[in-house]
Amino acid sequence: METEEYPFVSIVIPAYNEGDHIGKCLAALISQNYPDDRYEIIVVDNGSSDNTVAEAQRFDVRVLSKPAVKVGAVRNFGVAHSRGDILAFIDSDCIAQPNWLSAGVSALKKENVGAVGGGCLLREEPSWIEKGWKLGKEGSDEQVTSLAGGSFLVKANLFRKLNGFDESINAGEDTKLSRDIASLGYRLLFLKECFVVHLGYPTTIKGFFKREYWHSSSYLNSQTGFNDLMFFSVLAFTFSNISLLIYLLSQDLLVLYGAAFLVISPFMFLVKNIKKVGIENLEYRRIPSAVLVSYIYYYGRSCGLINSCINVIADTFKSKKKA
Repeated sequence: METEEYPFVSIVIPAYNEGDHIGKCLAALISQNYPDDRYEIIVVDNGSSDNTVAEAQRFDVRVLSKPAVKVGAVRNFGVAHSRGDILAFIDSDCIAQPNWLSAGVSALKKENVGAVGGGCLLREEPSWIEKGWKLGKEGSDEQVTSLAGGSFLVKANLFRKLNGFDESINAGEDTKLSRDIASLGYRLLFLKECFVVHLGYPTTIKGFFKREYWHSSSYLNSQTGFNDLMFFSVLAFTFSNISLLIYLLSQDLLVLYGAAFLVISPFMFLVKNIKKVGIENLEYRRIPSAVLVSYIYYYGRSCGLINSCINVIADTFKSKKKA
């Protein structure tokens, strides 16, 4: 195939205080097995206070600045300064495989494919939390219902038709865009070549809790949660905690039945993760860690959900007060 036949690709990377990782991310991207003159790399800094910008400037890439906005707005800003027919998004703490770009572009040429991407792989020597989160080897081709912004490739005209990422929410903007694409009848694909190694995954209980809290803090604002079984699982877990508290205060045994999802939700989550990797790839030694990680996940998501509810109520109250 002649070089001119390769679609021009713009790779957009949002970055915030990723000085320790962005160099590895960019090194992998400039080494892609895709013609050098058929893609550009755009780093959009979100107001970093570390050496992120200096590290990015060591490479032959464009470095832009868009501080004090949410990640959707950061990515959209990069797109506004891009010229690619295809947009490829990756996070600054992720390492792409050498054929990440070529495999993604090829898949987008298939009939009725709207966007492609992949999940996250463990780095070498992961922490016990990372092992508990990832129970085995992952990375297979399959049709999915949503894609993660850490590895997301889409045609530029389709992206712009849908007005890009939602800039008003803290998290879930990638899920929302995925569902917008699917609503037009397009397929979403995971490709094993598009799975990326995630270097910035939390390695402590506090870090993991904060990550899940942040992810669920926009549940109600984004309205993507209402189409997600995991949202209802988190909701049930939250009410179970309330039921347990009421039981401890009232000693009403009937109320205690409402606390059932303190066990059911983490169990469902564990089963889901086992199903994701497959029994044949499951590393059984990770199950005890996975149980603990499941509870941290749910408590983090529950607290984020409560915060989201408070914000919605506060916004409603402010709107009525202004009216």
